Amino acid sequence: MTPDSGRPHLITHVVTTDATAGDSAVVDEIHDRLDGKGLLPSEHLMDAGYISAKLLLTAPVDHRVRVIGPVRPNTTRQTIQTTGFGKASFDIDWPARRATCPNGATSRYLTEGHDHNQRPAIRIRFATKTCAPCPVRDKCTSSTRYGRQRTVRPQEQDAILESVRTEQATDEWKARYAARAGVEGAIRQAVAVTGARRTRYIELPKTRLAHVFTATAINLIRLDAWWNEKPLARTRTSHLGALDLAA
Repeated sequence: MTPDSGRPHLITHVVTTDATAGDSAVVDEIHDRLDGKGLLPSEHLMDAGYISAKLLLTAPVDHRVRVIGPVRPNTTRQTIQTTGFGKASFDIDWPARRATCPNGATSRYLTEGHDHNQRPAIRIRFATKTCAPCPVRDKCTSSTRYGRQRTVRPQEQDAILESVRTEQATDEWKARYAARAGVEGAIRQAVAVTGARRTRYIELPKTRLAHVFTATAINLIRLDAWWNEKPLARTRTSHLGALDLAA
């Protein structure tokens, strides 16, 4: 779905997959098909489920599209509590394949591998004998048996993730991303009006045909509302938000 200022947000492309397929797996196909129809945008606003470090790097090169969407925050204990040595406290020398901790010690290993989601990952490990006598060990790791361990993305992916994490905290980024709210309205209609989250058919071809009919119906409903200047529905206020307003 692509937002267009001053016009209703319409569904312009439909992809149907097995329920087990992740959102990010279909982005390249979506961009290829939009490009073939002459509808490829220069910026594509996506929710967090579609965003990956790899996509942030490849979309501008392969499809000339700037992907905009939130990336997951750094959730390590040290980063959340802001009282210990998080990722930013370590200096990584990528050519030398070595990391240096805040106390000046260097890592023992820097190995390439994959995380539990089979994404490329770099594992950094400090020797136990290096960390054991460190006077600030408690600010770095809670392990009493091993030295500090860190898992990061490959250099280019790591750099772009940190860049987006910084950018998405700004008011400018939030204002730009707010344009996606109209698309969420179209998705909500698809779910509430047509029950699109559950298929009535067996096998992907029939389900895809149903999705195409669903998208067509939603587009007609939204175009009819626009042509007849039907007011937009009021934004729902959550129970928690209502309590805040009452206070």
